[in-house]
Amino acid sequence: MDVQDYEYYEARAKDVKLEDITSSQLNADILERLRDNDPELTKMYINITREDFDDFVVCEGDNLGWLGYFVGRSIQLEGLSIDNFPDNLNIDAFLRGLGHNRSIESLCICTDIGEGFKSLGPLLRNNNSISDLTFSGFNIGLQCARNIATLLGQQSSLKCLSFEDIDLYDEGLMEIAVALRTKPQIEELGLLGNQNIGRNGCVALGSALEGMRKPDLAMLNLDYNGIDDEGLHALVAGLINCRNLTSLYLSGNEFITEAGLRSLRTLFQSEHCRLECLDLDGFNIDNDRASELSAGLGSLPRLKTLYLANNSISDQGLQFLVGGLVNCNLEQLILSTNLFSLSGHRSLGTLVQRATSLTSLNLNGNTIDDEGLQCLVEDMANCCSLQTLYLSDNHLITAVGLRTLPAFFQSDNCCLKELWLFEINFGDDGAAALANGLIGNESLTTLPFSLDGSGMTSRGWAAFSKLLCDTSSVNNTYLSNHTLVEIGGFRNVGNPSAIVEYLTLNKLQNCAAAICKILKNHPDIDIEPLFQWKLKCLPLVVTWLENARSYLGNVNESTGTFQCRQLSALYKFVRGMPQLSVDGYRGKEMKDIQSMTKKRKFDETL
Repeated sequence: MDVQDYEYYEARAKDVKLEDITSSQLNADILERLRDNDPELTKMYINITREDFDDFVVCEGDNLGWLGYFVGRSIQLEGLSIDNFPDNLNIDAFLRGLGHNRSIESLCICTDIGEGFKSLGPLLRNNNSISDLTFSGFNIGLQCARNIATLLGQQSSLKCLSFEDIDLYDEGLMEIAVALRTKPQIEELGLLGNQNIGRNGCVALGSALEGMRKPDLAMLNLDYNGIDDEGLHALVAGLINCRNLTSLYLSGNEFITEAGLRSLRTLFQSEHCRLECLDLDGFNIDNDRASELSAGLGSLPRLKTLYLANNSISDQGLQFLVGGLVNCNLEQLILSTNLFSLSGHRSLGTLVQRATSLTSLNLNGNTIDDEGLQCLVEDMANCCSLQTLYLSDNHLITAVGLRTLPAFFQSDNCCLKELWLFEINFGDDGAAALANGLIGNESLTTLPFSLDGSGMTSRGWAAFSKLLCDTSSVNNTYLSNHTLVEIGGFRNVGNPSAIVEYLTLNKLQNCAAAICKILKNHPDIDIEPLFQWKLKCLPLVVTWLENARSYLGNVNESTGTFQCRQLSALYKFVRGMPQLSVDGYRGKEMKDIQSMTKKRKFDETL
């Protein structure tokens, strides 16, 4: 395909038939939306297979020059992902047109475009809107790395740069690191899933970070890169220079030992360290490494989020960590899939009591049993900040353990909103324990668990149904749980229809859920309990019924049926207290007569 000048497309844009330059009607529709600057088309994906309605699938018959032209002139397009191109097509025509775009803010390249990287120069040089650039899912060789480094040298507005799963070797990272040194404005840098970054690559990256003048870097993601102790040591000097660094992700670098953690401690204890988020998932942390890590954590008073999942932390290791974390301002602690037992739970309970800002605690996939859960509950009862608790995949927890939760649910300090219990076979007795424990609780909104793995039958669902709507009396319906909006499976899929209906009503605001449940389950409201207050409650009943009128659509009740309900309630008042009603009416008449008499006497004296 010949590469035409931009003026060629500009002169023919009004008359070109989109069906003649595309391989499908869907592609033609996308070009039309680009041409018309459809405000709904803000993101676009270019691929060789269609995964979404807005994907432009490149096939034989698609004119890439026209595609580039329409993308280049778009003023609505904010995100572009180049996922793939057929090998037999020359994409230079597309890239030349793309270079005219000034609206794209986020660009993701998921295929090796070879020499085409050079053609991206005008886009990165002239488009000051681009702030996010990602390379993902292909192998970057040395020449490709050099081309990307050249591109980076032409871009001044970049804030986020990411290399994901691209097998970036030492040599490639060394080329890119040279370009990074001149980009202190970058705030987020991701180099994750490459596995092949060796010591020389870490030295080059550390040197680039150390050489930056007042770097803005706030987030660095180095997950799953095969970094070892020497590599981490080489990075630390550069990290210390990044005084705005708040998030550091090192997950999956399992070759780092106590020596590497000692290097991290140097970072933690540096004068300007401001870390708030630290990810050490899959770090192979055992007791010795936990001890070394703990010594550094005590120097991070700003730390809010700590990931320690998929490690080998046992009771002693957890005790070390708790000792280092008591002075941190932790909000989220992820300890899923570790090895601690009852003794560790006691240590964790100490932390929960002292961490006054802790809002989320993830203990999925550990060996927590009933005794361990009881130990945790005793300490959580005094925690006034915890909002999310993950206990999924703790297969040793039974109904016995769940019966200890009411002490927490019903404590004055409880503000828990989510409790996750996937893959726990608690059965009907466990369901009853949860339902009974949540009576009177007004904080928990989400209670996910496995429908198939819970061991629950209709008896367990009946317990939840009574919790959500106790139909034994109007008052008990009013006092039912109107806070829970999700139980069991994702978005309540697979739940009994009655449960789904009550949970849907609970999403209504204020007292609407209670009103709807009363309307649905009490067509003939018993007024007699109100007679003890005589006619004082009558105005309240009238007002309540008027308010209830707004929710008839939520319970599928007709206006006629509701009017009968109103008249029935008023009739019961009159029938139950006839003398009071007559006296009340006569009393009003006498007051009116007396008022008129006084007025007449006053007029006569004038």
